Amino acid sequence: MLGSLAVAVAAAAAAVLSALGASTASVTPAKAAAPVLSSRSVAFGNSRVVLRMRTSSFGCFRVVVGSSTVARSCTSSLAANEIAYASSRYAVGGVAGSDVHGVIVRLTRKGTVWATLRRGTFFSAVPSGYTVRAVVKVLTDGSRTSFRV
Repeated sequence: MLGSLAVAVAAAAAAVLSALGASTASVTPAKAAAPVLSSRSVAFGNSRVVLRMRTSSFGCFRVVVGSSTVARSCTSSLAANEIAYASSRYAVGGVAGSDVHGVIVRLTRKGTVWATLRRGTFFSAVPSGYTVRAVVKVLTDGSRTSFRV
């Protein structure tokens, strides 16, 4: 039973690392069971999304504008067709699986902004005077799923 748990943890780690653009070649059951404390920062001009893997299947991210963290969230394993996001009145950012083609941020007053995708992450500044209503993931097959904020 412990062996099957280790294999399941390794598969989850491979899925998360693949979604984050990392190599999955070095994930083994023994390594997956141990904490993986890796981090990376993806820049979007003066802003960035900072990822930190707490364990092999659990990670947290921060959305940073200038020198301030404006939003944060954590997620367990992330499938290729999933996103995890955090939003604030200043920005929306997060992580996206490999099958995610785009992320749309729906704003009040009929505003719409396409987030920039880069290295398994996405970011969009929220224009002054607007509030985020929804985040929409767009998959490579064209299908869309909206998440109310």
